[in-house]
Amino acid sequence: MNKRTIVFLVFSFYFYPRLTAILTTSVFNFNPFIGGQIGGHEQRAAEIATMFLGLEFNLSFTNTFDRWGLLLSPLWLLPGPSALYAQLAMAIIGSVAILNVYLICEHYHSRQAGIIATLPLALFPSYVFMHSVVQREAMVLFGLTTAFVLIFLPNRYVSTPYNYVFAAGALFIPSYLRFSNAPVILAVVVGTMAIVVLQTDRVSFRRKLQAVTGISIIGATALLVVVNTFLTTQPVQYLADIRERRIRGRATYLEGVVPNSLPELVGFSWIGALYFLYAPFPWHVTQLSDLVIMLESMVGLFFTPFAVLGALLLKERSVPAAVALVLGIVLFSVLYGFGTGNYGTGLRHRQVIFWAIFILGAIGFSSKVRFTL
Repeated sequence: MNKRTIVFLVFSFYFYPRLTAILTTSVFNFNPFIGGQIGGHEQRAAEIATMFLGLEFNLSFTNTFDRWGLLLSPLWLLPGPSALYAQLAMAIIGSVAILNVYLICEHYHSRQAGIIATLPLALFPSYVFMHSVVQREAMVLFGLTTAFVLIFLPNRYVSTPYNYVFAAGALFIPSYLRFSNAPVILAVVVGTMAIVVLQTDRVSFRRKLQAVTGISIIGATALLVVVNTFLTTQPVQYLADIRERRIRGRATYLEGVVPNSLPELVGFSWIGALYFLYAPFPWHVTQLSDLVIMLESMVGLFFTPFAVLGALLLKERSVPAAVALVLGIVLFSVLYGFGTGNYGTGLRHRQVIFWAIFILGAIGFSSKVRFTL
């Protein structure tokens, strides 16, 4: 089979479970994520579409519903079931994002690694049902994976430097949809750029040092601007406030732990990251839905040691790519670990980075175990 046929078949394998979930949601009204913010997102998108028809522009970009509703609103200008169009759009976007993960693994290791990395993304209930409703996770996953493909994978359709321009646009999506992603994305970009400069053999060490210093200063300045722009309070207080708001409901963990100072944040960082990535643990399981989430978490835990090996192997192929994935995993896990005290919320938010763990884990596993495909 040629490359296009394989890509089409792989995309179809990812898309059909999401299409089935859309039908299940529409016909039987069954979807674990159908409540919560879904109705508010759809309502706001409809309101913004109506405003555009009346040439009114009353939006607040500090409001999550307004930002997401603005992106969704063109679908509510079309005749017919706009909510269904939005669900189909999320299913397609989520499937393209998973296809990106497959292409990354295939490029850096093998088709087997691509299949292993994408099976959880394609079939886990949390991903399938989340990508079949009007939530932001599919778009965030699409933005991050597309940027990685544009920057690190060869592309005969988009040449340099246009690939970097499009990659910046892709990275804008997760930053726009969740402002808290912006500092992490910026830190990963700056760190990766510094590694690229240090790796090059074309300039002297002095020039490398000057370039890295300049990148670091610009990156630090930009990070301060981003933080001051997006946060109305100090970063430590901001994270503490988010954590206090999310330690509620049945699916909470570490209820009494709210870091309120920088030393406490540093001490809590690895604990919060572990709970964010792998909760619920067996002692949290009290009903069937907890068991399903725990099984997904245990698969992620299985991938993790192989991800360490995968990072070392990927370093041999591309140091910048390995740095970008590892930095992203660490920084996103720590950030979201601070602001998450509920494994129901964590189940949604960890989609922002678990794709990178699956990539590295699949590469590491495939280096040790080979299947005939």
